[in-house]
Amino acid sequence: MNNNVNEWSYQRYARFYGTDELKDKEFQNKIEIIKKLILEDGLTNLHDIANESNCTYDECILKICYLKNKRVLGDYYVDAAAGLVALCSPEDLMLLKKYQHPIYYKNESVDEMAEELKMNKEDVWKELIYLDNKRLLNGVILDYVDDKIVYYRLGKRELEKDYVTINCSNCGALLDVKRGSKVRCNHCDTIVEDKQVEEAVIKILNKKK
Repeated sequence: MNNNVNEWSYQRYARFYGTDELKDKEFQNKIEIIKKLILEDGLTNLHDIANESNCTYDECILKICYLKNKRVLGDYYVDAAAGLVALCSPEDLMLLKKYQHPIYYKNESVDEMAEELKMNKEDVWKELIYLDNKRLLNGVILDYVDDKIVYYRLGKRELEKDYVTINCSNCGALLDVKRGSKVRCNHCDTIVEDKQVEEAVIKILNKKK
């Protein structure tokens, strides 16, 4: 199991998506069961996976997305409405790759993506919604009211704490970086420094002025 997969990081991940996950003494067991059911047993029915792992349906989906973010699960999509988790099609992988750099490296707005990709904003938004509905966008939230992207940034106050959590600029994985330090991404070996965290937050704060 990936060393970064732990209940503490999962709780932070859950809070970002608006869910408070309390301490669960069965956390590690549930994670192992979900991983085995998908990777080894090839189970695709989300309801069956939830039952087998003793999770609620929503909890099961969140844990699968968390494992995707930690790169324990590979190129899987999650269709909550259809109750399905399965490997992505080549077309979906190509579409996801198209947005990886604007999202995870540049943290662009929808308008900026439209300009960079030379597309209409409405078409960009439709493709992002498609990816989001399949839980293929990790560490971001689509604001359907204002048509904008909310990135996994914990704001200026988070900079005053010992650790900050950001997306790897190369692969998008969520990383916990100690203040004034740097860490190597376990998934792609990119070095992420605390300076990058401050610059990213300052950029966001300046946009709000």
